[in-house]
Amino acid sequence: VKDLIPNCEYYFRVKAVNKIGGGDYLELRNPIIAEDPKQPPDPPVDLEVHNPTSKSVTLTWKPPLFDGGSKIMGYIIEKLAKGKERWERCNDYLVPLLTYTVKGLEEGKEYQFRVRAENAAGISEPSRITPFVKAVDPIEAPKVFLAANLQSGLEVKRGDEIILEAHISGSPYPSITWLRNDEVVRPEDIKKRVTAPRKKRGEAEEEKPFQLSLPERMSVDNHKEGESILSVRDSIRADHGTFTIKVENDHGVAKASCEVNVLDTPGPPVNFVFEDLRKNSVICKWEPPLDDGGSEILNYVLEKKDNTKAEMGWVTVSSTLRHCKFHVTKLIEGKEYLFRVFAENRVGAGPPCVSKPMTAKDPFSPPDAPNKPDVEDVTSNSMLVKWNEPKDNGSPIIGYWIEKREINSTHWARVNRNLVNALEVKAEGLLEGLTYIFRVCAENAAGPGKFSPPSDPKTAQDPIMPPGPPIPRIADTSATSIELEWQPPVYNGGGDITGYHVYKQLMGVNEWSRCTAKPIKVLQFTVGEVREGADYKLRVTALNAAGEGPPGETEPATVAEPKEPPTVELDVSVKAGIQVMAGQTIKIPATVTGRPAPTITWVVEEGELDKDRVVIENVGTKSELTIKNALRKDHGRYVITATNSSGSKSAGTRVEVFDRPSPPRNLAVSDIKAESCYLTWDAPLDNGGSEITHYIIEKRDASKKKSEAPVTKPSVKGLEHNVLRLAEGVEYQFRVMAENLAGIGPPSEPSDPALAADPIFVPGPPSCPEVKDKTKSSVALAWKPPQKDGGSPIKGYIVEMQDEGSTEWKKVNEGDKLFPTCECVVPNL
Repeated sequence: VKDLIPNCEYYFRVKAVNKIGGGDYLELRNPIIAEDPKQPPDPPVDLEVHNPTSKSVTLTWKPPLFDGGSKIMGYIIEKLAKGKERWERCNDYLVPLLTYTVKGLEEGKEYQFRVRAENAAGISEPSRITPFVKAVDPIEAPKVFLAANLQSGLEVKRGDEIILEAHISGSPYPSITWLRNDEVVRPEDIKKRVTAPRKKRGEAEEEKPFQLSLPERMSVDNHKEGESILSVRDSIRADHGTFTIKVENDHGVAKASCEVNVLDTPGPPVNFVFEDLRKNSVICKWEPPLDDGGSEILNYVLEKKDNTKAEMGWVTVSSTLRHCKFHVTKLIEGKEYLFRVFAENRVGAGPPCVSKPMTAKDPFSPPDAPNKPDVEDVTSNSMLVKWNEPKDNGSPIIGYWIEKREINSTHWARVNRNLVNALEVKAEGLLEGLTYIFRVCAENAAGPGKFSPPSDPKTAQDPIMPPGPPIPRIADTSATSIELEWQPPVYNGGGDITGYHVYKQLMGVNEWSRCTAKPIKVLQFTVGEVREGADYKLRVTALNAAGEGPPGETEPATVAEPKEPPTVELDVSVKAGIQVMAGQTIKIPATVTGRPAPTITWVVEEGELDKDRVVIENVGTKSELTIKNALRKDHGRYVITATNSSGSKSAGTRVEVFDRPSPPRNLAVSDIKAESCYLTWDAPLDNGGSEITHYIIEKRDASKKKSEAPVTKPSVKGLEHNVLRLAEGVEYQFRVMAENLAGIGPPSEPSDPALAADPIFVPGPPSCPEVKDKTKSSVALAWKPPQKDGGSPIKGYIVEMQDEGSTEWKKVNEGDKLFPTCECVVPNL
C-alpha cells in the first residue's frame, strides 16, 4: 500500500472475488499508524579525549550513522577506572551536545570512556572504548598576550579610563603580576589626606589640584581564568608609561607590554628670556615645555600685560607661533611689561610661563650731532654737501638725514628720501639763483640724533668760464667775398653766448685782422675786402660773461667765383605729370642752380607757348610757369632748360587739360517707321582729353523750337541708337552730345527732319479672279484682296482681260477709275 500520509491512522479490509462475485470483507480490529518502524540508534563514532587534568577530562564524538528512525534525544557517557570491572555513568541527564567534560576524577588514576546514544526506541550499543587516560595536570609553560587593540599601544585623553586586557595560558595556571615602568603596581585603598596649611595672603604660588595616586585608582580583575584586566580610572598625564603583565609558573615566565599615552595639555614653556631690547620692541625667546602632554606642540600663544596698571588685562600678541621666538613691536617707551607664553597641542593650551617684568627702553642713546657741513661743487641746480662722522653713543650709525633751507625761508626740507650711509651727498633740484644752507643729523638703532649747525650759505649758480671754440665752415665764395657759417660751441662755459667775432688771415701773412666791429649774434658772416684769386683762412670766436673763448678755424679758401654746371629739378608735385580741368590754373614750379646763374627758357613740345596767357617768374633759384584759365589746347609736355658756361640741363613734365568733348559728327537718320527710327553718328574730333563715357540724344518736334528731354538716359556708349516711342505722323529732328569726365560737350548739328511714318510699298497680287456669273455679253468676276497691302490701305483694283489667241492685255476699267471692291462686271463682250 503506497501514498499514505505519515502519522495518520488507517483501517484496512480484504475480500476474495471469483467469477460469481465478491465475498465478505475481513477488517482489522485496530487501526494502523503510518510510520516508519523504530529501533535503538547505532552507537556514536569517533570518540576522542581532550585536555586531561588531575580532576577532569573533555570528551568529543560524532552522532551515530543511523538514528534508528527516531530523533536522538541525547547521549550517555560512561567511565571505567583501571582495575575495575563495572562501568559507571558520568552524567545524570542526557547530554544533548557532542562534547562533555567529565569531572570528579581521582588524580593519578587511569580511565577509559565510552558513549551511548538514546532515542525513543531505546539506548544504542556503546561506542568504541577510548584508550586509558591518566588524570594528571598537563605540563605547559605560561603564555600571555594583550588584546589586539593594544598591540600598537594605547592612547587615551586625560580623565578617560585606561583598560588593559591580557589573555593567559599555562599549566599549572600561572601567577599574575602587573608592572608600570618595570615597577610592580597593585591596587591600594584610598588614604585619608592631611589638609595642607593655607598660604599667606599675597603669595603667588598656585595651589596644585588634589590627585589620587595610581594604585588608589587602579583595579585588577583576575576572576576569569585565562584573562586578566587592569583598569585605571580618572587617568592623569602622570599615568603614561609602559605597562607590563608578567605571568609565572614552575615551567617559566612570560611578559607582554603596552605603551600607554595619556593625552593632556602641555606643561609650561621654560627659560623665558628677552633679547635685543629697544624702546619700542623686544625679542622674546623661550624653550619648549618639559612635557608636551603626549602630543606634538602645534603652536604657542604669546600675551603681554601693562604691569604699571593692575586693572589692565592680558593682550594677545600672537596666537599662531610655530617657533620659540618672536619679535614684539609697538611697545611704548618707558612702560613696564609682563609677558607670558602658552604651549598648545591637539588637546588644548597648557599653563603659561610668565616672564620677569621688562621696561621698554633702549640700551643706548641716539648719536651726537655732526660738525658743521661743508658745501662744494656748486652748480646752478646742485651742491655737494660733506660732513664728519659724530660719536655713535653705543650703537653703530646706520645713516644720515640731510635737510636744506633757502636762506630767506623758515622751512627745512629733506634732501634724501632714504638714509645715506656715506659722509657726503649731492643735493639736486635746486633753483638757480637762490641761496641755500644745509644741516645733517645721524641715526642709529636708538633713532636720529640732533642736527649739526647749518652750513655757510651758497648760491646755486654755475661757475662761468670762457666758452669753447665754434665750429666754422666755408659756405660759399665769390670774386669779392667769402660766405662763412658756424655752429655754436659745444661748451658755453657756464654762461650764455653773447656774440661772435670773425677774423681773416691772408695766406703768407702772420697777422689776423678782425672783420667784425662788434660781436654779432647770428651764425653767419660775409667776409669782404678780399682779393680775387688770393687764399684766406678764417676763424670765429665766441663770447660770454667771462670773455672771449678760443677760436674755431677753417681750412684755406680761394677767393674766386665757383663754376657749377646747372641743375634743374621740378617740384615733386609735378614730376609725375599735371592734370587740370579747363578753366583751372596750371603751375609748374622748378628749382634751378648753377654758377654763374644760368639762363632759363620754357617751351612746350608740339606747339608754342601762348605768350599772352603764359607767365614765367624767376626769383633766385626758383622758376615757375603759370597759365590761368587753362584751355584744352594748353596740353602738352612742358620743358624747362637752364644754361650757363658750364653746360645745359633740362627737365620736363606732361600737362593734361581736360575739357568737354567737341560735338559728334555726321548725324544720320535711317530706317524711319511710325514709332521708331535708327540714328548713327561719328565720334567727336576731340574727346576732351579723357575717354568719352557715353552720348546723350535729344529730339524735338520740327515744328517747335525747344528740344524735349533726352531720348535716353546717359548710357549710350556706341555710335548708333534705335530711337523708340515716337509719335506717328510727327516730324522730328535729332541731335547728339558726347560726355566725358569733364562734362557734356556741345551738341552736333541737328539732323534733317524725319517724319514718323512707316514706309509704303507696292501691294501684293490679289487672288486669281473667279467667274461668279456670265451672260452672252458680260462676265461677273470676284477675287480676294492681296495678302500684303504694301503698308497703305488698298485704294482700288485694276482689271485686265485678254482675247483668246492674243498676247495683249486690255484694261477693263474706264479711264483712271478703279474698282473699289473685290468684284466687278466686265460688259460689252
